[in-house]
Amino acid sequence: MNARRNRPSLVHALAALAGATLVLLTACGGKDGAAAKAAPAKVDQPVKETELTTLTLTPQAVERLGITTAKAEVRAVARVLRLGGEIIARPGSEAVVAAPSAGVVLAPAKGSLPLSGAKVARGQEILRLVLLPAGTDLSGARNDLEVKKIQSDAAAAKARRAEELLRDKAASEKAVEEARSEFAAADAALQAARARWDALNGVPLDAAVLNLSAMTFTSPVSGVLEMMSVASGQTVASGTALFEVAAVDPVWVRVPVYVGDLETVDRTQPARVETLGAAAGAQALAAKPVQGPPLGDAAAASADLYYELANPDGLLRIGQKISATLPLRTTENSLVVPWASILFDAQGGTWVYVRTAATVFVRQRVELRHIVGREAVVGRGLAAGAEVVVDGAAELFGTEFGVGK
Repeated sequence: MNARRNRPSLVHALAALAGATLVLLTACGGKDGAAAKAAPAKVDQPVKETELTTLTLTPQAVERLGITTAKAEVRAVARVLRLGGEIIARPGSEAVVAAPSAGVVLAPAKGSLPLSGAKVARGQEILRLVLLPAGTDLSGARNDLEVKKIQSDAAAAKARRAEELLRDKAASEKAVEEARSEFAAADAALQAARARWDALNGVPLDAAVLNLSAMTFTSPVSGVLEMMSVASGQTVASGTALFEVAAVDPVWVRVPVYVGDLETVDRTQPARVETLGAAAGAQALAAKPVQGPPLGDAAAASADLYYELANPDGLLRIGQKISATLPLRTTENSLVVPWASILFDAQGGTWVYVRTAATVFVRQRVELRHIVGREAVVGRGLAAGAEVVVDGAAELFGTEFGVGK
C-alpha cells in the first residue's frame, strides 16, 4: 500500500528534475546561439557583381556605337600545348673569331673597339692584331731587338764604307747598291723588332709599322656582337677567342617537349610565340617549323623542336626565354567567341559584354584559354549561345568607366 502511494510522488520528482535540466540546457544553448549568430563584420548595402556591370543604353546610343554581336558557339578546335622556349641563333649564323697566332690587339684604324651588344655589318672592321713570332716574350723580344740593332749598325757602317770607296774610285757601283740593300733589310728588321718590343711593353706602335704588320679582323656576318673578349693593347696567345658575333634575323626558337607529347604536335603548322611579360592582348608572333639538330634531355624526358622566327628589329635576343604555343593533331569541343570581343582590364583580367536585351549589356568575367586565328577559346564564365558584343565592346568598356562617350 505504501509503495503504491509513494509511486506518484517519485514520478512527479523525476518530471521536475527533467524540467529543470531542460530549462538549464535551453538557457545555455540560447547564450551559445546568440554568440554564434554575432557576425565578425557587417556589410552595409551589399551589391552583386552583376548589378555593378550592367549597362542600359538608349536605342540611339546603341546605334551610334555601332554595336554588333556574335553567339558563343561550341565547335571542334585544334588543341594546343603551351610551353616555355628559348631564342637561339640559327645554325651557321654564329661565329667565334680567334687569333691565328700570338699578337697584340689594336683598335680599328678608325674608331675604337666596339662594345658587346653593338650591331655590326658583314665586313665591318672589328679590330687589328700585330702578329708576334712564336715563343716571343719580353726577354726574347729584348734580345732580338739588341741583335737587330747590332746588325743594322753593321750594315749601316758597311754602306758608308762602300760609299767612301766609291768616291775614291776604289769600289764599284754594284758593291754600293748591295751594301745599301743590306742596310735597308737590316733597318726594316730592326723596326719590326722595336715594334714588337713596344707592343709587349704597351707603347703605341708607329703607324708606318702597323700598316705593314697589323692583321685586320672583320665581322663574318651581319648581326650583333655577342662578346668582345679582348681589350686594345692586350697581348694574346695563339687560339685566343677575340670576339663572337651572331646574326639575329631570323632567329630560331628551341622548345623542349615531353617525349610523350612529341607525336601529337602538328609539325606542319606554325607556333605562336609570345615574350614573357608581354602586355595583355599583345599580338603573338608566328614561327614556322624547321628541321633542327635531333637533340633531347634524358633527365627531363624531353626532345627539342625548332621554329624559325623573323626578327627584323632585333628585339628578340639570343638566350631569351619565351612562351610558345604549339598546335596539336587532335581536336576538342570548345566554346569559342570572336577574338575582338575579349577585353582586358588593368590587372590582365579578361571580360566580355553579353547582350541580355535589346539595350542591356552585362560585363562578364571569362577564362581565356588560348587564341586560334581570329577566335578565342573560352574555358569558364560564359554559356553556349550567349550573345557577346564584338564591334563596340571597347566603347562599352569606356562608357562604363567614364572614359568614353
